[in-house]
Amino acid sequence: MDSEDRPHRVKARGGGREAAGRAAGSPGVPARPGTARERETDEYASQAMVSSARAHERAAALLEAMAAAHPEEAELHLQAASRHRRWAANDRELARTYAPRSGDPDGA
Repeated sequence: MDSEDRPHRVKARGGGREAAGRAAGSPGVPARPGTARERETDEYASQAMVSSARAHERAAALLEAMAAAHPEEAELHLQAASRHRRWAANDRELARTYAPRSGDPDGA
C-alpha cells in the first residue's frame, strides 16, 4: 500500500484532559470560552464545511451532465448526484450549527 492510499491522520490540538475538563465543566480547570484561538478554529472549521458543500455541489452538477451525455448510465449518475446533494446539504447544516456566532457561514 502506497502512502497516497493511506488516510491522513489528523490530530486535534489542545486535546487531552484539559479540553475534556473544560467540556465537562470540572472544577480546577479554567474554562476559556470565546478565546481568539477558539473563534479562529471555529471559523476555519465552518469555512471547511462550506468548501466541502460547494465541492459536493460541483460534483453533483458534473454527474448530472454525465447522465445527460451517457443515457445508458444515467440512472447511476443521477443516484450519485443525489448523494452528493445530500452530503452538500449536510455539510451546510454542520457549518451553520458550528459556525462562530458572527453570522452566515457562506460568507454571502
